[in-house]
Amino acid sequence: MSSFNVSVVTQVKKILEQEAGYLRLRTSEGDIGILPNHAPFVAELSMGKMEIESPNKDRRDVYFLSGGFLEISNNQATIIADEILPIEEIDIENEQTQIEELKKELEKLEIDEEKKKIQKKLKISLAKIEAKNN
Repeated sequence: MSSFNVSVVTQVKKILEQEAGYLRLRTSEGDIGILPNHAPFVAELSMGKMEIESPNKDRRDVYFLSGGFLEISNNQATIIADEILPIEEIDIENEQTQIEELKKELEKLEIDEEKKKIQKKLKISLAKIEAKNN
């Protein structure tokens, strides 16, 4: 069975490395699927779900990515992620509570830079819920 290597790193450390038969994730241009022997490719990643299917299709690991970059070359997919979280670790109730708190905080703020930081946190929480539910 044909496969390729998937590595995910953050600014701090390597998070995972595994063989895959299929990789699906969201780029700034939309969702893409990667198979073995994919042409060289670089893309900006958007917030959303990442799925890694094992070469023999007996396992599928699902994660939430909050953005980053993807590079594919020589049967190697390297993902530089802002944040990665196994999908099962997302607590929807906790995210919904955080969303409500962030909305309240956003209403009080008057400085644009502070608003942008809160809006980004809000966007991440909403994307986590969407990824977990889909």
